[in-house]
Amino acid sequence: MQFLPFIIAAGSLPLISGAPVASNLYSVSADAESTHSLSGRSTNLYAGIFGGDGLLSQGWPSIENWIADFDDMWDSNLDVLRSSCKSQGWGDDNTEEEIGHIRKAIQQVSSDSNVDSRFIMAIMMQESNGCVRVKSTNGGYNNPGLMQSHEGSHTCNDGTPTFPCPYETIHGMINDGTTGPAGLQYCLKQEGGDDSTTYYKAARVYNSGHVDGSGNLGLGGATACYASDIANRLLGWGSGPSKCNANEIGSMSSSQWDGQTDSGSGSSGSSGSSGSSSSSNSIPAATETFAPSTVAPSVPQATQTTTESTPTAAPTTTQAPTPVVTVTPAPTVVPSSAPVPAPSSSLAPGGNYGKYPYASKSCQQYYTVEANDYCRKIEVQYGITATEFQSLNPGLDNTCSNLWKGYQYCVKA
Repeated sequence: MQFLPFIIAAGSLPLISGAPVASNLYSVSADAESTHSLSGRSTNLYAGIFGGDGLLSQGWPSIENWIADFDDMWDSNLDVLRSSCKSQGWGDDNTEEEIGHIRKAIQQVSSDSNVDSRFIMAIMMQESNGCVRVKSTNGGYNNPGLMQSHEGSHTCNDGTPTFPCPYETIHGMINDGTTGPAGLQYCLKQEGGDDSTTYYKAARVYNSGHVDGSGNLGLGGATACYASDIANRLLGWGSGPSKCNANEIGSMSSSQWDGQTDSGSGSSGSSGSSGSSSSSNSIPAATETFAPSTVAPSVPQATQTTTESTPTAAPTTTQAPTPVVTVTPAPTVVPSSAPVPAPSSSLAPGGNYGKYPYASKSCQQYYTVEANDYCRKIEVQYGITATEFQSLNPGLDNTCSNLWKGYQYCVKA
């Protein structure tokens, strides 16, 4: 959250959406000797791409389609909760005790506020991946904590991570994002109603401060894919890459979803706290970290800059750098919306293939991608935005899913 002349809402973590960065999950680097695809690496349970106004008639899921209950949703996100801090440079990963505190806080705040615990969980995971030591952001207004709440007063990272993070602070972070002046309660009330469309619109308001005048939830600044991502989280998505394309979602007037999910139909058809079904939903361990988004609760419509990264045109052809061992000419660079295949090569000692073939010719500093690296991590480490990283390395696709292990990528020109 942040507010420029007006309010800026949740999630504008440094170099995350307000900095600017696409909301899509960033893929872990693939081995250079592999096919450089996501297949076989993690299960993609992003059920559908939801475009348009959030209406059931446009293919958005009803509350009955949501993951059955909070317990199932919690289980599907546990692996992410256990590994979301260190990977983003926010200090030690959550302890089991801190994870227990998060669960207790969500359930308590949900009971007190009558905001569905699944909705609170979905927003929290979208904003911070559930890291209790997530950094605060400030674009004129303070946006701290698990839900990057507008002018929140609770955080376990005010510049120095707090370890352990006490329950009182964790509860405060969840409560700030839910019942605060621009929290979920406010957003739901502003949109009115208790059907699923209200939740999707409220998510858009939490993210960007308003629903675009057209009604399209993929428009309006901040993170274009935010509402689609939230709908998928409510269907059970806990890890794996987002299929939403930030450059296309705003032009969609309907959804690409067959109405079937791996989590099955939810047991709750109303707003408020979810049911207590004990059926288990198995989601693979998260190997990636998504980028929380810039959010702005609406009051007057804020003037904002859309933060999705824009593909940079890649050269039509390029030759691979001087081989470390043996390198064949690199393939023709295709538009960034499609993955670029890796050059065929033999791995040099230490797992280094040399410079990324599509890196900027004026590059002054490089970073060698290691196992389990992903774009967001590199961007945070070197203080660059997603747009800058992509422009320094034309050939990266829109969701940065074709990062190659063992190559040196440009991080400064």
